[in-house]
Amino acid sequence: MGQLFEYIKIAFKSIWDNKMRSILTMFGIVVGISSVITVVSLGNGVKGTISGQMNSMFSGQTYLKAGSSMEMAPEAAFNREDVQAIKEKVDHVYMISMDDSWYETVLGPKGEEMGLIRPTTADYVKAGKEGFVTGRFFNDDEYEDAKKVCVINAAGAKMLYGHTGVVGQTVTFRFYNGKEDEYTIIGVREQTQSQLFSLLEVDSVEVTIPYTAYANSMDIPVEDDNFYSLLLIPDSPEEAKNVIRNSVKLLEGRKGLRGQKKITYTEFDSQMDQVNSIFNYITIFISFIAAISLVVGGVGVMNIMLVSVTERTQEIGIRKALGARVSSIMIQFLAESAVLTMVGGILGILFGYLGAQLICAIASHFIKMSVVASISPLVVVGVVAFSAIIGMFFGIYPARKAARLSPIEALRQE
Repeated sequence: MGQLFEYIKIAFKSIWDNKMRSILTMFGIVVGISSVITVVSLGNGVKGTISGQMNSMFSGQTYLKAGSSMEMAPEAAFNREDVQAIKEKVDHVYMISMDDSWYETVLGPKGEEMGLIRPTTADYVKAGKEGFVTGRFFNDDEYEDAKKVCVINAAGAKMLYGHTGVVGQTVTFRFYNGKEDEYTIIGVREQTQSQLFSLLEVDSVEVTIPYTAYANSMDIPVEDDNFYSLLLIPDSPEEAKNVIRNSVKLLEGRKGLRGQKKITYTEFDSQMDQVNSIFNYITIFISFIAAISLVVGGVGVMNIMLVSVTERTQEIGIRKALGARVSSIMIQFLAESAVLTMVGGILGILFGYLGAQLICAIASHFIKMSVVASISPLVVVGVVAFSAIIGMFFGIYPARKAARLSPIEALRQE
C-alpha cells in the first residue's frame, strides 16, 4: 500500500512538472465529464420540478373510463346514480365525480365567450388545489336540489364582467341545443397555484355547475345520462388498489358487463412513473452522447503518456537496471494516467455542476418556474471512478511499452 502511495506521489509530481501539457491533456476529460454532469443535473432538476408540480395537483387521482383511451363503449356509459352508488357502497372513497367537460357559449355584461363547462358533483371541490377569491363551491343540498348555481374562475369573471366581485350575479349559458338558461354565481376560484400550469395557462372562461342542474336545463332524465369519465380519489394511497378494483367491479355489475373489460382506469401515479422513466431514458441517452468526448480525452491521455515514455526512457532504463520489476514500471505509468484523468474528472464535476446551476437559474428567470439542479452523490463517485478507469484503460499501452523497454537500449538513449 505504501508503494502505491509512492507511485501516486510520483504521478502528481510529474503532472505538476508539466503543468501546461497536463492541463491541455485533461481538457478533453474535463469537457466530457462536465457535459455528463450538466446533463444529469439539469435532467434531474427539470424532472423533479415537473414531477413535484404534477404531483401537487393530481397525485392519487384515478380516471374510470367507459371504454378505453382508444375507443368509447356506449354500453358502459355512466350516470349520476353510478356516482352515488360508488360513494355509498365502496369504502375508502375520498371523492367521486363525473369528469366530462365541453365548451358552450357563456354570456355576460361584457359580451359572450366560449367557456369550458364542467357539470359535476359537490365532491369535485376536493380535487382542486385552488382556493377562492370570493364565495364558495356548491354543496350537496344544492346538488341534490338541482340549484342553478355555478362557480367561475377568476380569469373568466374578468373577461365577462371586468372584475372578480361577481358573487350573486347571474351568467347565461347558451347550450349546444340552442336553449339558454341563467345560473347564479356563488364562487370565484383563484387561478392555479402551480408554476407549471400557470406557465401553460391562458385566460379563458371555466365554469363548474351541478350536474343535476345541467341535466334539468337540457331536459336529460337519469336514464339518459351519458358521460364517459369518472374522477376517483381514494382516501389513502394504501387503499387505492382496493378502491379502484371495487369501483370497477360495482360498475360492471350495474351495467351487466362482468369480465368484458369495458370499464377501464388510468392512475395518475402510474402515468407519472412512465413520464419519469422517459425523462431518465432521455437523460441517459444524452449523457451517453456527451460521454463520447471522454473517448477523445482518453486518446489524448494515451498520446501524452506515449510522449512521457519517450521523454523518460533513460529514467526507465536506470530503474530497470537497478532491479525494478515490469509490474512496478507499469503501475507507475498507469497511476500517472489514472491521476491525470481523475483530476480532470473532479474538475469536470465542478464545472458541470456550476454550469447546470447557471442554466437552471437562467431558465427559472425566463419561465418563472423554479428549476434546481440536482445530482446524486453516487453519480459523482461513479463519474470520478469512471474517469480514472478511462485513464487506466488508455494508459495500458504506454505503460506496457515502458515496462518492456530493454534496460541496455533505454540507457543508450540520449
